Amino acid sequence: MKNKIKFIVSGIRSNESKQRLEELGLYCYDLRDSDDGRDIASIEKHVIVNRIGTMITNKKIELGDKYPNDFIDYNTFVNDNVQVDKIADLLENKKNKINERGR
Repeated sequence: MKNKIKFIVSGIRSNESKQRLEELGLYCYDLRDSDDGRDIASIEKHVIVNRIGTMITNKKIELGDKYPNDFIDYNTFVNDNVQVDKIADLLENKKNKINERGR
């Protein structure tokens, strides 16, 4: 599981909710629904149309900086990384690093 990103898929989170999670050292991304409405199509920093949910991760996802490369395919990401059940699972290693620094 080394170097794999841990993630949770949740319902749509407000900007305030995402900001609180990011203050804890996590990363939040919007999920775009496919055009036919059957699947999650992509992970993007901000989605306005066809937003279906939020992905929260323990590490930054490297996205391109402009269209058409400013997203990654949802299924590819999910197959290559590890889904967890709780926010605490995402914070696990972050707590250890904070404790090592004496905070």
